[in-house]
Amino acid sequence: MEQTPQRRRPPRQKLKMPFFGDLMGGSGNSSAGQEKNPINGKITPLIFLVVLVVYGIDYLTSSGKNRPVTGAGDIKQMAWNGKITKKWANVIDSARIHYLLEITEVVNDSTKEKKVIDLFEEKGDFWDKVSPKNTLIKKEGSLDVTIQRYFKKDTVIKLQYP
Repeated sequence: MEQTPQRRRPPRQKLKMPFFGDLMGGSGNSSAGQEKNPINGKITPLIFLVVLVVYGIDYLTSSGKNRPVTGAGDIKQMAWNGKITKKWANVIDSARIHYLLEITEVVNDSTKEKKVIDLFEEKGDFWDKVSPKNTLIKKEGSLDVTIQRYFKKDTVIKLQYP
């Protein structure tokens, strides 16, 4: 008969993370010498509750900032000086097509601000003449947009709304 060699050392215990180690119930073979810390069972639900509240506050405060800017009045009040990072169309049906642009403006050396512009009722050919990586410059109170391109001369286009 073949003999199996004896183990040289006992098997290692599983490593546990503090506070979260026994969250899933464990394996059931706890040592008699170890005591359970009563804080573990009380602080873990508290941590989850705090994280949930923080995400809720972030959702409520950022919902107004990330909405697309649409309509001639809102666009006229804005000033643009940034690059187009994304350009896409949201086709709801053949009569309602939302043309969307994401413009990234440099605020400081390390911070950038993104704006999403919805050109839903714009009747001109502005959408066809812009492409990603073009720089758009628009002054506040005007609908004239200057498009700076790499290999073509700058073009000024007036946004046309009904």
